[in-house]
Amino acid sequence: MKGRKSWAMAYCGMAAALSIAFMLLGAVIPIFMYIAPAIASFLVATVCVECGKTLAWTAYGAVSLLSLLFVPDKEVALTFVFLLGYYPLVKPKFEHIRPALLRGLCKLLLCNGGILLMYGLVLLLIPGGSISQEMRTTALAVSLTTLAMGNVAFLLYDRALHNMLQAYRILWQPRLHKMLGR
Repeated sequence: MKGRKSWAMAYCGMAAALSIAFMLLGAVIPIFMYIAPAIASFLVATVCVECGKTLAWTAYGAVSLLSLLFVPDKEVALTFVFLLGYYPLVKPKFEHIRPALLRGLCKLLLCNGGILLMYGLVLLLIPGGSISQEMRTTALAVSLTTLAMGNVAFLLYDRALHNMLQAYRILWQPRLHKMLGR
């Protein structure tokens, strides 16, 4: 049992460190701005699969705190903290909702709530910042179009996360366990 516990802690720490590396990469390469938090959330999801929800929430907390402290682009860090980081941990609860349309609406409600909370907090804490100026000068139609595109992107992310976790369980997890002699 002791070996299993130490392996789980090591896996959690390595996944968190790799997540932070991706988050830093997201701040350096502009196209990775939203890809990096998505990859980091997948790594948190693998911690959940391998080590359980408790260590996965620990990894989420560690990555959130470290990304807020060290990632220069705070929008990358906040996207992870307010939406993509914890989503793989709450996603199984959504999968029990029937019918599929209601499940999709609930997921979009979580997405929009997280994003609105994130930008509301940014506007509250940094009222004179560049984001608030950008939001004030943008037309309502452009804002709604951006939100609609974000919703489509979130649903695509949700499906990609599902497919990646299936691939992890089928292809990578058996190899990992075989390599470790488990």
